[in-house]
Formats: sequence, structure tokens, C-alpha cells
Amino acid sequence: MSTALGHDGVDADEQIRAILQDPVKRGFVVIAGAGSGKTTSLVRALRHIGRQEGAALLGQRRQVACITYTNAAVEEITRRVDADPLFHVSTIHSFLWRLAQPFQGMIRTWVREDITRVIDERGADDAAKYVEELKRVDDPSLRFTYQAARNYGTGALGHHEVLRMVPEMIMRHERLATIVAQSFPYVLVDESQDTDSRVVEALRSVENRERGRFCVGFFGDPMQRIYLQGTGLVTGDGTWAVIRKRQNWRCPEQVLNVINRIRSQSPHDGDLQQVLGGDEVRQSHPGYADLFVLPYQREDDTQLDQVRDRLAVRQGDVWWSRGREGEHLKILVLEHRLAALRLGFGDLDRAFRQAKGKSGGRLKDDYTEGAHWSLTPVLDRLIPLVEAVEAGHGVNALAMLRGFSPRLRDFTEGEAPVQVLSELKADTDTLVELLARTSEKPVAEVLCHAVRSGIIRRDRRMKPHLPDNGGFSLPERALEEEGPEPEEETAHLPEESKRERQKSLANVMRSYLACPAGQLRAYHDYLRGRSPYGTQHGVKGAEFERVLVLLEDDRSNWNKYSYEKLLGLRESSKSDRQNLEQDKEDTQERTRKLFYVACSRATRSLAVVLFTKDPDTALRRLRESDGPFPAGSIHGIEDLVTHQV
Repeated sequence: MSTALGHDGVDADEQIRAILQDPVKRGFVVIAGAGSGKTTSLVRALRHIGRQEGAALLGQRRQVACITYTNAAVEEITRRVDADPLFHVSTIHSFLWRLAQPFQGMIRTWVREDITRVIDERGADDAAKYVEELKRVDDPSLRFTYQAARNYGTGALGHHEVLRMVPEMIMRHERLATIVAQSFPYVLVDESQDTDSRVVEALRSVENRERGRFCVGFFGDPMQRIYLQGTGLVTGDGTWAVIRKRQNWRCPEQVLNVINRIRSQSPHDGDLQQVLGGDEVRQSHPGYADLFVLPYQREDDTQLDQVRDRLAVRQGDVWWSRGREGEHLKILVLEHRLAALRLGFGDLDRAFRQAKGKSGGRLKDDYTEGAHWSLTPVLDRLIPLVEAVEAGHGVNALAMLRGFSPRLRDFTEGEAPVQVLSELKADTDTLVELLARTSEKPVAEVLCHAVRSGIIRRDRRMKPHLPDNGGFSLPERALEEEGPEPEEETAHLPEESKRERQKSLANVMRSYLACPAGQLRAYHDYLRGRSPYGTQHGVKGAEFERVLVLLEDDRSNWNKYSYEKLLGLRESSKSDRQNLEQDKEDTQERTRKLFYVACSRATRSLAVVLFTKDPDTALRRLRESDGPFPAGSIHGIEDLVTHQV
């Protein structure tokens, strides 16, 4: 049985069960710190509903909704509830669209109003285009769908539109709120601190209108709100229950002390100070937590190796110095760019980071996730093919080629001629050379070779950027293209925005195609978690035995975060003071939450390295302050020098 104690000493899961069993349904909030087993409590709540009411609800054709933040979380929760059809587990956007999709008339009204609003904002310049859109929207045969990007003319609503539209519809139409409660009498929201405030408000309005018949539960932690669009601490009214999970099952004592100090300095901590978990955690090793204050050096990271060697010796733990594959150690940086510089794909990173305009943000996000259309042929096809050949797995390599090579398209039912296979093998061997880890060949040459030889098809969107590059001519078989026409992706944009997007994309593609191909291998390793580096944002929900957190304000391009401000080493800005006066989140609070998330990943040993231009002053002030680390755990450069192996 869990002993995850709540605010009053009663098991938190028991409190949740009591709420779910009450015949008069009400809202509740679970505040669960890092390592407290939040998702476990959510899954237990789902299973409890299933045991108590599952058969009855399914008989009434009703479900229990579980909304979470990512597709990975959807898969994890679905697995843990054995894919029971009682539970509708989905991302926020998918859940919202499921609610709205049947109400095409409501959607049409909202879209019409949205287009009218845009016309009023933009003025006469783009009016003609949007008037034409209005005509198409008014066509009763047009059915609206949920797509990756908005195109009202074809009935496509994008992520942003769904997130705006559906909460408005729920709060505007009482009938829709009633249907939500009837279809999903229970709605449990995972990672509620990152949920859009409009969605939270819409669900609260359903609970208010359907009080006693509808139960909504928010599971989250305001201290782990690290995405700016998230709502943070969710509150109800006097009828709602607030349950706090205080025990930490992940971090050893020394690490727990650090994250509790970080948390205690926040006005948004949710009144939560954590304690060690059960007897196993209390009786285990107290762990390690150290802060190193070192001089800032732009390009030289030898000090990191010295820190790792120091930790390996002092803790008697060789993995601090040998854990280079991301399996035993995680090094957390503030932004992807800092990992790219250290791992050797800085040119590739700069190519995509130069994207500008409104579309630039989406392009950068796609790059960060390895999902941009120009990257996926290399990341998802060519590099796995090369890795199979390098590992001597010829059968696997041939199976991959059968899956995507247009050259083998006509031989899916039978064996390809020996000559074709022999030529394809030779072309694949050339690809292996072009995509070697040390390759300085431009990406353009890799793609041209892969297309010319029929290993992959060319994406239509690459035509404006790679029609005939690197001296290769493209034969007919290489023109079997995939992907949408370039014009389709910008059809809904006004001409000025379209030109801006095309110019920005052209600049990115020019730089990307000129990058050394070997950098794509380092980037691929990074995306697949094969390197020790990760971002402080990207590891939320994960845990590692050894965590090394790098604080390097002077090397970062992000002004939304400042560790030196957080630690009292740099003055707050005027805008920070104004935000604080207006009870808005300032730089320090954003940084504090990110610091909490990063440090709370450690299950055995935590080390933080602060790079600063004035290490002597920083060291003295940090040792004198009442900060997260006690004075005895704060080290300077002299500690590395005197403890070199």
C-alpha cells in the first residue's frame, strides 16, 4: 500500500478514492512534487473508477477521460490501464477536438467570427482573401477537420485554433457543457500545471454548471510549470478538495534538501515541502549534492572533465568519469544550442535557429524535435540504413530499402534482379561514406546521391532548394516525389506572410544543405538520447542516477532565464521588478522552477556547475547566503586543482 501522505497525514490515494466514491461529485486538485508518484496516483484513480463503476459506465456508453500533455504520456498511461476501452486517454488537443467535432454548426459560427475578427484587424489589404474564405466557410457541404495547420478555406483547423475555439464553445453553449459531463462524468488532467488556462477555465465551468454530476481532477505541481503557456497552480472554490503528496520516492536526502530549499523560496510552491519516501529510501545512502563555481570559458570545457573526475574520486564512482553514452549520466544545459556546440553540430543548429518571422518559431520547434520535413528523410531513413550497414546487419538494411526505396518498388512481390541489388548495394556503400561521423561532405551531396541512386524519393518541398545540386543530375526514377506541394502549406497565408516565410525557409535550407553531413550523425545521437546531454526543459518526468546541471548565463541566448539573478549574483531588471509588483512571473521565478525540475531528476548524485565571470565574488556570496546548497557543498576552482587524479 502506498504511504504517500497528504496534508493531514492521511494517505493521498485514500483521499482521492474517497472523493471518487462520493455520490455527490466535485472537483479536486492533487499537488504532487517531483518524485512523488503523481502519475501512479492518477493511474490508481482511473483503476478505482473502473472497479467501482466501469461496467455501468460502459453500459451507458460513457467513458472516463484522462487528458495529458504529450503523445508519449498518452501511450504510457494507456499501457498502465491495459488499454481498457472505459478510459479515453488523449492529449489536450485531441480531447478538445473529440468534444467539438460533432457540432459542425457551432464550429462554422466560430470560424466565421474568427475570420471576421482577422479582417477587422488586418484592414483592407488582405480583405479580399478573407472574404473569399468566408464564402467557402459558408458552404454547408464544407466539413471541418483538425489538421496540423490552419486552412479555413479547406475546413482545416490547426492546433492553435482548436485550443482557442473549443473552450470558448464550452463556456458559451450550456448544452455542450452538459454533453461533456454526460459523456465523461470523470475527467482527470495530468500535468495540470502545463495545461492551457483556457482549458482549465472551461473544465471548471463544466464542473460549476454540472456540480454534483461531474468530477474533474487536476494532477500537477505548480513548481514544475516550465512552459510559459501553462496555467500553473489550479484552484477551485470552497467545495474543491486540495490533496498534497509530500513524499519523494526518487531523491536521496542530500538532493531532497536542495530541492526543498529551491521550492521554499517560491511564492507558487503550492504549500508543499517534501519528505523522504518509505523505509527503503530513508535507510539508503544519503546521496550527494554539490555546487561548483568556476570561471566562465567560452569554448573550453576541460573544467567539466575535471569536475567529473573530482566527483568520481570523492564518491568512489567511476561512472562520473566514464558515463559518456547517456546511460549512467545526464548533463543538463539550458538550451539545445549549448548541447549542439559541445556535441559538434553547431553549424546545423545555427542553420535552423536563423529562421525568422511568425513561421520561424514552428520551424525551430520542428528542428528541435527532429520533425522538420527536410530532416526526416535523413534521420528516419538514411542514418538508420547507414547504421545497419556499419553494424553488419545486411538483412535489416535490405528490409529498410524494400520499405522506402523507389528502386525496389516494382519488386515487392518477388526478388529483385541481382544487378539491381548489386547497384543498390554499391550506392548504399557510397552513402555510408558520405554520412560517416567524420564526413565533411555537404548535406546537399548526401541527399542528391540518395535521390539520384533511388535509395529514397525526393520531397517535393525540396525542389526550390535542391533542384540539381552538387553536380548530380536527377534521373526520372528520382522524381517520384512525396510530400505536399510547397504551395499547399502556405495557401492560407496573405501574400506578405507567404513571401516572408519563403525567404526565411530559403535561408535556412541554404545553410542546412551546406552543413557537414557528419553533424547530422551527432544530432541524430542527441535526439535518440545516445549522448549525455539534454535540456533542462526536456527531462521533466525523467530520472537519472547522476545529474550534472550547467548554469551558464553568459553563454546562453535566452533572456527569459538567469541563474545569476536567481542566486542573487546579478541585479533584477526593471521589467522583473514591474512583473513582481503586478504579481506576474519574473525571470527569477521562471528560473527557479526550471532549476527545481533539473535538480530533482537525480536519484543518487547531483552536481551543479555555475560558470561566471567573477567566480571569487560568487563563491563568497553563495557560501554566505541561505541558498539551496550549504556552504560545505560549494566548491571553487581550487578544489579541482588540488584533487586532480
